[in-house]
Amino acid sequence: MKRRLLDWLACPACRGAITLTRGAPEADDIHDGELACGACLARYPIERGIPRLVPPALDAEVRATVERFGYEWTRFAEIRPEYEAQLLGWMAPVGKDAFAGRRVLDAGCGKGRHLRLAAAFGAKEVIGVDLGPAVDAAAQNTADLDNVHVVQGDLTRPPFRLESVDLIYSIGVLHHLPEPEAGFRALSPLLVPGGRFVAWLYAREGNGWVLALVDPARRLTSRLPLRLVSGLAGVVTVPLWIALRVLYAPARTRPRLARTLPYASYLTDLAPFPFREVHSIAFDHFLAPVAHYIARARVERCFAEGGLTLESLRWHHANSWAASGTRPEAP
Repeated sequence: MKRRLLDWLACPACRGAITLTRGAPEADDIHDGELACGACLARYPIERGIPRLVPPALDAEVRATVERFGYEWTRFAEIRPEYEAQLLGWMAPVGKDAFAGRRVLDAGCGKGRHLRLAAAFGAKEVIGVDLGPAVDAAAQNTADLDNVHVVQGDLTRPPFRLESVDLIYSIGVLHHLPEPEAGFRALSPLLVPGGRFVAWLYAREGNGWVLALVDPARRLTSRLPLRLVSGLAGVVTVPLWIALRVLYAPARTRPRLARTLPYASYLTDLAPFPFREVHSIAFDHFLAPVAHYIARARVERCFAEGGLTLESLRWHHANSWAASGTRPEAP
C-alpha cells in the first residue's frame, strides 16, 4: 500500500478518519501493517500490500457472490490487449480524455484488467476496490504501476472519503449487488461536485433468450461447486467457440452476413478472443448467485437515487446499458 492512499481512505463502518497504527513508518510502500479508525476504533489489516477494509458482517448471499467471482478472477487472471477496445465500447461516449489528470475509482476492479488501462489513459491516480480475493490478482497485475492502488472493500460501504475522486466507473458489477441502487447511493457521494459516474449494466431489453434459458440455469449452477460450474461452462463454450470462429469472425468484415446472425453486435466483438477468454465469459454467466437484468427505467432510477444527472444512456450491443452521469456542482 502506498502511503499517500491514506489521504483518501475512510472507515467503512463510520466514515471516520483512518490512520496507520502498525507498519514501517518511514516506508512509502507498506507491505504489512494495520489501519485504525480514530472515531469507532475499528482496526483493519494491511496484508500483502493491500488494505483490507472489509466490514465485519456480510450477508451470506454477498459473501457467496464475492467468493465465486474471486475464484473466477484468480483462475482467469491474465490481461489481454483486446480489453482496451472492449472497455471503450462499454464506456462510450465517455472516452480516454475523461481519465486524463484525474483521480479515478474502479468500483469492482476484479483482476485489475481496467486499472492498467485507466493508468495508460493518463489518470493521475487509479484506485481499484473489490470485496473478494480478486484484489490479490489485481495487485499482482498492476504491481509495476506507481499510480495504481488496490483496496479490499464493499461497494455498498466504500472505504473512501467523501468527495475524494473525480471519476468512478463500474463495469459489469453493480447488477450483481442484491440491490443495484444501493451501490449508486453509496458510491456517488465519493465524487467531487462535477465528477462523473460511468456504469455498464446488463439490460432486460434485448435479453429475452437469456432470461428464458441462461438465467434459470444460473439459479441452479450458482449453487454448484465451482469446479463443476467451470466444467459445464467449458462444455457450453465449445459450440459457442466454433460459431465465433466459423460465423462471427468473418461477419466482422461482412455486414450482410452479420445482419443474418443472431446477437451479431455482441458476438462479433467476442470473435477475436481466445477460447480461454470465451470460457471465462461463459463461466461468468453461470456462477453468480445474483444477476439483475435491468430495464431502462430502473437505470434512470439508479442514477436519480445516487443524486446524479444522467447525461448518456446507450443500449450497447442491444443487450446492455452504457450509462454516464455527473454529480451536480454546488449551487
